[in-house]
Amino acid sequence: MTGVILICVGAGLMLFGAVMLTGWANGKSRWFNPDVYDREGSSKVDRQLLDLYFFAIIITPLLCGALLIVFGIRQLQ
Repeated sequence: MTGVILICVGAGLMLFGAVMLTGWANGKSRWFNPDVYDREGSSKVDRQLLDLYFFAIIITPLLCGALLIVFGIRQLQ
């Protein structure tokens, strides 16, 4: 039972990460609007903050989802 729950939660996180990645790639999401971050006079801190958002919002759910799926599969065996 625990394995099934881990797989479902992992799949949900992977889905969330994939949706956010497509929003990032398409630039349609208001959070990822390049006009907000790529304006004249944007500092190095602004660019680093954008990288931090990318890792926090996109990479973390994808990695955590993959790990949960792997642990869930191991629980089922």
